[in-house]
Order: sequence, then structure tokens, then C-alpha cells
Amino acid sequence: MQEHPVRERIYLPVVRFGVPHTDWKYVFVVTLAGFVLPFILNIRLYGIPVPMFTGTLALAASVAFFNFIRLGRRPLWFQHSRRALLTSSHRRAALPTDMMNQSWMKEVSTPKFKGVDISHDTPSSATSLFRFEHL
Repeated sequence: MQEHPVRERIYLPVVRFGVPHTDWKYVFVVTLAGFVLPFILNIRLYGIPVPMFTGTLALAASVAFFNFIRLGRRPLWFQHSRRALLTSSHRRAALPTDMMNQSWMKEVSTPKFKGVDISHDTPSSATSLFRFEHL
């Protein structure tokens, strides 16, 4: 029997026109919207139906957009850039060492509801909370 060539990169995404197969659903939605919306609104330019051009232009624009955000850039570049624009640079995620210094915690006062003391359900101080410490 003759041996068949093996595809070395079988787990890589299938790419058409530079757009991975996972992004084609968005390309189809943009193209469909670019064709259907002017058709429903009956938009004409000098008597020529605009959907003839907008569908093709929407396809070209969406393929160009996905090529722009994917080719030559690191993975998830667009998502990180969008997040950087929308969130403040002063906010950051908590680091594992942030909980090590709990000097800012104060004593927990025991609440009283209508003269009833419920101190047996709550810890007497914040330092009695369980925490992990790195060795």
C-alpha cells in the first residue's frame, strides 16, 4: 500500500482569505446585514439598488478587519487593546501577595439587633479569619 502524506498542522485553524474558521460566522453576519438592511429600507443611489454594493463592501470590510486584528499580532491582541481602552490603568487584578499584609483590617464589631447580642455566630476579630500563608 502506498503511504499517504500526513498533515502536520492538523490542530491549527482552517484559514480562508486570512480569516480563521472561528471568525467566519461574524463575517457572514456583517455581510448579511450589509445586504439585507439597505434592501429592506429600499435605498437607491441614482436609481441603482445599493444592496448590490453594500453586501460586497461589507464582506471586504469584515475580512479586512479580521485580517488587521489577527495577522502579525500576538494572540488576543484586539481583546487586550479594547480592555485597555475601557478600563482604568489604576485598576488591576488582585495579586496573590495582596492578602499577606492584613494590617488594614480592623476589629469586627458584634452587631446587635433590637437588644439581642449575636456574638456567638461571628468571629471576635478579623485576625481570626482563616488565610493561607506562603512558606
